[in-house]
Amino acid sequence: MESIQIIPFCVPLTQRSSSGESSGVGVVGTITLRGHSAIVWFGWGAVEQTEENGDDIIESHGTIAIGTGRPPMGSLSLSMPPFTRKGPASIPTPTSQLLGGSSEEDMMLGQQMSARLAKRIGWPIFVSCSFSGWNGDTGQNGASPALAAGFGDESMPAAMAEKEVTRILTLEKDKLAVST
Repeated sequence: MESIQIIPFCVPLTQRSSSGESSGVGVVGTITLRGHSAIVWFGWGAVEQTEENGDDIIESHGTIAIGTGRPPMGSLSLSMPPFTRKGPASIPTPTSQLLGGSSEEDMMLGQQMSARLAKRIGWPIFVSCSFSGWNGDTGQNGASPALAAGFGDESMPAAMAEKEVTRILTLEKDKLAVST
């Protein structure tokens, strides 16, 4: 029987100003692995500094951070890696919207991210994105954490999260290849 592995991750947002300080909020989420497939669930959450180091802790420029918080479940997309009988194909990645949500932006981010991850990793990838409906306190009168940190919208924090998820999935895929 295959085991299920849950890997938390976070991507701290730094202020896009001269200070470069962390906003205390970032993209947090989990990657759930079962065999050769993954479920990625992410949204906004608190980022706490810590002294410890481990696989689920992010270190950037000497600062160690771990994410907390439970973003609400957003829309859910599934992408399958594009394969033909001859192996990986250069055709578009098949993607389905399994659960809708109130935010078209979240649905589009989830679909795009799941398609790119499935193509890169070669696994079926489910993605749930929950950036809309931010109810946290950023000190900016309820503004989105991306706007409070100086980003124009959520696309750059989503790209940063996708980069981190790709890194983690690539490491996990390499571990599976070695163990089999």
